[in-house]
Formats: sequence, structure tokens, C-alpha cells
Amino acid sequence: MSKKMSTKMSNKGEIITEDRIGFEKSNKALGFLYKEWYELISKFLSKIDGINIELGCGPSFIDQINKSIKKTDVFLNSNTDFKLNAMDIGKKFENKISNLILVNVFHHISDPELFLKSAEKSLLSGGRIIMIEPSNNYWSRLVYKLIAHEPFDTRQIDWKFESKDPLLDSNQALSWIIFERDYEKFRNLFPMFSLIQKKNMMPFSYLLSGGHSFNTRIGNLIRMTRNLEKLFFDKYLGIFNLICLEKI
Repeated sequence: MSKKMSTKMSNKGEIITEDRIGFEKSNKALGFLYKEWYELISKFLSKIDGINIELGCGPSFIDQINKSIKKTDVFLNSNTDFKLNAMDIGKKFENKISNLILVNVFHHISDPELFLKSAEKSLLSGGRIIMIEPSNNYWSRLVYKLIAHEPFDTRQIDWKFESKDPLLDSNQALSWIIFERDYEKFRNLFPMFSLIQKKNMMPFSYLLSGGHSFNTRIGNLIRMTRNLEKLFFDKYLGIFNLICLEKI
């Protein structure tokens, strides 16, 4: 990261994001896993004619997989197409969005009910919200509690939580709370949304890659690991979910 760039940044989250840009070149195993996410997301994109936006893009390279997707974040960096707060999506893009993409972003949104209302307003009929989020099962709970770099609180009563930094503050159990534990509440609040997919994946491969914390340099071993996971382990032990909501 250049000195010039660092002087423009106001918080730790911005600095971390800028430092991660281009991670797929330095950590090829992690890049391989993200590419799989992006390709899976592309398969679930609504074909409705509208705008495709990734929220909280961070160091994303999804535009290399699908050039129709515009990358946005709460602050500008060298990787964003434009600045956008997820809460403002309905106000700025009312009935204009065909797909909203959030990769490990939803659990950082401190007022998810407000966000979902804004997202609903922005989406065209048949538009979709497609997310990659932490899952909740025996294995993933153990993993997230042992790693513990972000909270994983299944006992959180309300959907909202305190947040000072949108990158660093979170509850990794949030998608499970809303789309599983409190699913009836979600259905009552958002009858225009249909949950059309919830799929577990990657129980071990993300950990083997080292994530964004450590480059394990495992190379092509990641491909073999993913092949085994898909056959035997994804369904019950995956530490991530793909979640797809469609607006009726």
C-alpha cells in the first residue's frame, strides 16, 4: 500500500481492505475458492434486465468473472466502481436492481431489517439478493468459536447490533438467526422475498488456504480438497452458506 493512499484512510478497516486487494495473486488457494464463489453466484443471478451491484466489495475480483457487476463499498478505494452504503440502496436505486451480491458482508450489517427493506425497494420483481455467509452447524460453530476473530453469537435476541466500523464489527451467526432461527419473523416482515437457495460448502478448504490471515501456499492441494468436500462433506459440515433470496 502506498504512503499516499494510507494518508487518505480514516480507519483500520479501510487500511485492511486496501492491503488485501490482489490477494488472489499472492494466495492462489484462497483466490481459487473465491473464484468458485463468484462462479456459483453467477449461476444464481437473475436474468431480469437491471443493474448488478456487489455491496461491500472489499478486495473482490468478481468483475473478472462477470463484467456486468459493479463493485461498491462504504468507502472508496482502488478496487471500487463507486461508493455506496448498503442502507441507501433503496433510495438511490429504487426498482433498478436485478441482483445484489454480498460476499461475507451481510453479517457486518448492524441493522439487517433496515437493509432488507432498502434492498426490497431497490430490486425489480424477480430480482435477487445472493450472499455468501458463515453457516451454523456443529463443525462451523467450533471453527468460528476457536478462530474467534469475529463474534459468532447465536443467542443474540434482536437482529440489530452495535457497530462503529462496518468491516470489523459483526455477528457471524446473523444469517442463521434471520433465515433459520427467526425464519417465520422474516417471512412475516418480508412476504415479498422467497428463500430459493441455502447451500452449505467448504468445511475445510478455506481453513487450509489460511484465509486472509495467513498464506499457507498449499497450491493445487486445494483442488483435491474441494473435490472431496463436494462429494462427502459440504452438505453437513460446510462453514459457509450460499443464500439466495428472490423478490416476488
